[in-house]
Amino acid sequence: METLVRAERLFAQFEQRQTKQHMRSAVKEWLLASRSVIDIVIDALEEEQNPPAARKINIAGDERSADRTERSGTIW
Repeated sequence: METLVRAERLFAQFEQRQTKQHMRSAVKEWLLASRSVIDIVIDALEEEQNPPAARKINIAGDERSADRTERSGTIW
């Protein structure tokens, strides 16, 4: 009879721990999702403040060939 009571207590603790772990995992997932949404909103607000600007891309790889390309007016 005592073994049955111990087993019952063990199962009750096990069920309680599973519920607690499930809730902790759910809260962690919710917080991570919230953080992702906040990061996206922040990025969108920063993009609105800083409109995209044209940038020069050096394809040749060195400064001298980029200068020659600019002077000649052609890009190879």
